[in-house]
Amino acid sequence: MSARPTVLFALLLSTLAPLAACGSSQPEAKSAEAEASRPRDAAKIAQQVIGGKYGALVHVNRARGNPSAAKFLQVGLVKELLEGTSFEPLNDIERVFVTGVSASDPRAVVFAEHNLTQQRIPQVVVDLVNKSEPKGQVLMAGPYEWRVKVQKKGRGGVLAFIPPRYLVLVPEDLVGSLDAFEQTGGLPLPTGEEVAKFSAEDPSNTLRAKFAPTIPPTVSNLAGDVFLKPDGGVNIQAIGQSTATTAQQDAADLTKSVDDATSMNLGKIKIRAFKAPVFVPEGDRIVTQHDLSQGEVETIMSVAASFIQ
Repeated sequence: MSARPTVLFALLLSTLAPLAACGSSQPEAKSAEAEASRPRDAAKIAQQVIGGKYGALVHVNRARGNPSAAKFLQVGLVKELLEGTSFEPLNDIERVFVTGVSASDPRAVVFAEHNLTQQRIPQVVVDLVNKSEPKGQVLMAGPYEWRVKVQKKGRGGVLAFIPPRYLVLVPEDLVGSLDAFEQTGGLPLPTGEEVAKFSAEDPSNTLRAKFAPTIPPTVSNLAGDVFLKPDGGVNIQAIGQSTATTAQQDAADLTKSVDDATSMNLGKIKIRAFKAPVFVPEGDRIVTQHDLSQGEVETIMSVAASFIQ
């Protein structure tokens, strides 16, 4: 499967629609009641399924109406799979979690909470199946749970709609793990005003990728929160676990690494894509708090789009 979300489906709408429409609303109501009593452990399950070392949780419902929000959904395979379909991530997803082994590994597990009605799902399935190259294949056809195999540009996986409102994407060889999500209560709720949380174990290896800044190996984990600003910018707060003896050097090295990765030297002139964050030591940790303007966010996403294909 791709490191970016992948997958989905087929059968004619005339065949699928009656399946989704059959039955009463009672099973859905019961599943919603059951969900409320279940642990919100979907992120933990996703990481266990794939052995995830990094993770990102985005509360999409908090991003609606923000000028920069749509930019994050217009990169790579996400755009390729959903472009031209009736599924609109910014409106149809409430929150989403992505995890994988490393940034350079194209395999990942994606878990999302959606707000689609049962009546809409068959059309979304048809749209996504028709966008798949080759055409998608329905593995389980409703009326409440759907599983579909899709592919785009040689990358693919299996996507499942799981009651009462979950969307799960896994590599094809992990399709057997989808059952593990059937008893979850969903993703964790926000702990504050953040729109997203991210974390990575062993980030010097986990986040190693082409054009990415080098992270000192003495930083054992990295985590942070992202906050949206009314003007379309973001505030990023991050903490890296270092050691009391290496924190000062780690902070200086990571600050320089990020600056080098986001700038270009032209003789005596240095051109920066955006002002790089400054990490400072705090005991055995390194920390940063950094603001990005709407223009800087758009620049970052434009650069990302050119590399994520």
